[in-house]
Amino acid sequence: MLLCINARNSIISFGCFDNAGDMVASFDISSDVRKTSDEYLFIIKSILKDRGIDLSNISGAILSSVVPALTDTVIKTVVKLTGKAPLVVGPGVKTGFHIKIDNPSELGADMVANTAAAVSDRTVGRAVIVADLGVVNTLSAINKKGEYVGCAILPGTQLSFDMLHSEAALLPSINSGNYATAIGKNSQCAVRSGVLLGAAIALDGLALRFCEEMGVALEDTMLIATGSQANDLLPRMTTKFSYDEHLTLRGLYCIYKNNHTDL
Repeated sequence: MLLCINARNSIISFGCFDNAGDMVASFDISSDVRKTSDEYLFIIKSILKDRGIDLSNISGAILSSVVPALTDTVIKTVVKLTGKAPLVVGPGVKTGFHIKIDNPSELGADMVANTAAAVSDRTVGRAVIVADLGVVNTLSAINKKGEYVGCAILPGTQLSFDMLHSEAALLPSINSGNYATAIGKNSQCAVRSGVLLGAAIALDGLALRFCEEMGVALEDTMLIATGSQANDLLPRMTTKFSYDEHLTLRGLYCIYKNNHTDL
């Protein structure tokens, strides 16, 4: 069994995969750079036990992290948990695809994992756009050759809400929520419309521009989304992305397979 871990700014996601590649358990915990490896160990062991996962069945682990302050702590936790150091996604790891950007080492480990899953799912000769919608929103482009060719990065919805409130004192502090019309009738509705609908329109427009620059038609492109804010944005977009909650974890499984023969 393989333990896949994706460490982000607000949560750490875990997925347990059997040797056939099926996810048998998944869970999230809050990320906190102040927690020690022993504290994480206690939480993770408790959840795994509750999910019926026998630690002795875990033969390996892989980690993607976009929080450098957490990486070493998670590695120590995995060693205490399994007796083995995890494979850490980074330079030198076989991803299963070519990264065609100016500096491949700049590409976030979560985006690498998302791309690995998308490339494994795609039909040969089909371009892919991956939307990861969370603290920040990213759109990644994979061309018809299955090569990662670049991305766009936008503020996430909560980040936009927080920025508007902090930089404009008269605007209210609000969270994501529904809006009735694009034309807001009060400050809260206006901010929600601008942030949520504005982000959706931006993502729609970028998807079209991506297709133009890759020389492909939008209707012929595989569109896949993941991330904690997808439910807020996907219904407001005209571009129809399919949703995969565990895309990043599935990608980690694919990357581990590219680097090990024990699965």
